Amino acid sequence: MNHSIDCKSKRRFGSLYMAIAFAFLSVFTFSCDDEKESQEVMTPSDLRYASVSEVYEGKSMETARPVVFSTGKSTFEIVAGIAEDGGAYIEGEFQIVDTTGVIRLKADNKLLTGSYFLDIKVTNSAGETVFPKAFELLVLPSAIEGLQYAPHKQTIVRGLEGQKTSVPVFKGSKPATFQLVDGGDFLINAETGEISLALDTKYLVGEYKLSVEVLNTVGTTKFEEVITIQVESAPSNLLYDPQAYLNVQQTQAKKSVKPTVKGTGPFTFALKDNFGSFTMDANTGVISLPVDHTLAIDTYDLTVVVTNAHGSVEFANAASFQIVEIKGEAPFELQYATTEYSVNEAFAFESVQPTISGSTPITYTLVDDKDAFVIDANTGVITLAEGNSLSVGIYPLTVKATNFKGEATFTDVITVTIKTAITDLVFEDGWDNVEFAAGEKGLGNMTEVSLIGDPVQATSGGGKHKWTYGWGIWNIKDGDKDPQKGAIMVPKKTENDDWLITNVSVDLTNHVQTELNFSGYSTYGAYSSTLKLWVSEDYNGDVKEANWVEVSFERLPIVSPTAFHHRKVDMTQFDGKIVTIAFQHESRITPEFPLLELKTAHFIANFEVSAVRK
Repeated sequence: MNHSIDCKSKRRFGSLYMAIAFAFLSVFTFSCDDEKESQEVMTPSDLRYASVSEVYEGKSMETARPVVFSTGKSTFEIVAGIAEDGGAYIEGEFQIVDTTGVIRLKADNKLLTGSYFLDIKVTNSAGETVFPKAFELLVLPSAIEGLQYAPHKQTIVRGLEGQKTSVPVFKGSKPATFQLVDGGDFLINAETGEISLALDTKYLVGEYKLSVEVLNTVGTTKFEEVITIQVESAPSNLLYDPQAYLNVQQTQAKKSVKPTVKGTGPFTFALKDNFGSFTMDANTGVISLPVDHTLAIDTYDLTVVVTNAHGSVEFANAASFQIVEIKGEAPFELQYATTEYSVNEAFAFESVQPTISGSTPITYTLVDDKDAFVIDANTGVITLAEGNSLSVGIYPLTVKATNFKGEATFTDVITVTIKTAITDLVFEDGWDNVEFAAGEKGLGNMTEVSLIGDPVQATSGGGKHKWTYGWGIWNIKDGDKDPQKGAIMVPKKTENDDWLITNVSVDLTNHVQTELNFSGYSTYGAYSSTLKLWVSEDYNGDVKEANWVEVSFERLPIVSPTAFHHRKVDMTQFDGKIVTIAFQHESRITPEFPLLELKTAHFIANFEVSAVRK
């Protein structure tokens, strides 16, 4: 308030105290506008703030505007401050509005509980005045609030010294005392709020949510689940079950179970000493002893080292292996399920695998291999190579079996009879016994299928019923002009697709070295390549539905006069199978194969399939 005490005005108050009381409500500027009165300039005086203010520690505060007797415009400034009753004055915490004198205190200020006094300087055009302890503030203790651990989730490694959480932050009066609510094996520093875990805790690895109570002069505040602690652990409690592996014989292989281990995974496993023979799976901890190891008779205690992100731990005598003297038996009771074998001369042979009693491993040898037989040292299977030179005869074989305990000889355990190979006529055409007949194709053990057109049989020519189109029986003369019967395909200068097929399956189940023999020749035209040879394993009467494999052969020449040419075709790829064999004669018009050339005829005789009996 600016007020001139010499101003003659009706606004003067009866007493100074009434003026001060009025100043609490509003600020006025009084001036003398009576030109007859002279105005006296005065320096600021009587600075008053409404009352002693109170604020809780750490909270904001703002005063009302003070009352001051001053001429004209006044400015305010804090020039000094002191604290009593436990307070501590901090420069800059108090702020004053220089034009109004309003004093402010920001939230989260650092002032402690106590009494605070400010010296305020007021300046106007007449001069300045410093008012000692013009403002008084009582800072009261505040309750604890906003307790926080950063981060909210923290990790403590069990059993490791020095593991603790961060110091929490909070608002409220200090000193404060911390305690856990149902903390169990968790411990808290009462002064700092840091949380740790007892070194001898039995707590398992996992998450634990903790509540904290904080006590100060105001009272106790509880903060529910204010922090989550992830308990982790270095490896502990490694266990093999069973732990001891007894009576492991020398050279015998052995493998442990997968161990269990507590702590925070993943883990890696290693042996501190493998004694030159043991190995360990680094991921599973399984310990292995290989076959034919060289460990001496003794007990071997193994120390296992387990490592995770928190360190490595040694587990002494985690597993033990007892190596004992070999308790074995020499080989006995060697037996082949089949003891008699019959093999064609120069053919390959293989026996079944025998059974035998005795300690393993066992190796096999032939006492006399006849310069041809071979035995597998590990399995005992006896073989004879294809193309061997053994003569026809009977060959008994004696086998010797050996293991670490000794050897045994088994006399004449199998007998192999080498016999002369017999070739069977598996299929023949059957044309020799066929007579010409009207309307009949007369193809014996073969049949004809025409996919384009129908075969035609002539009625002229002395009633010989010759075929003028398609497959049919024919009198054919060989190179010696001797007549014989065979099959003829006559295209009659038209497009055709005719098949000559074995009408019964050719069974090669028990045969090898299969071959097809036939004689023939081609006449007319210039294209003998129209004749093809096919074999099917699934023919069931429908040429189009069957799967056919083409078999190459030397083409029949186009000859005149006629002359038979013999052909031998390798069919060993079909050994052991059941097949159907067919000739196909297909003539189609193309730019290279005009209609006038559709006249090549094929003559086939002596169609036979032979094979060696197994």
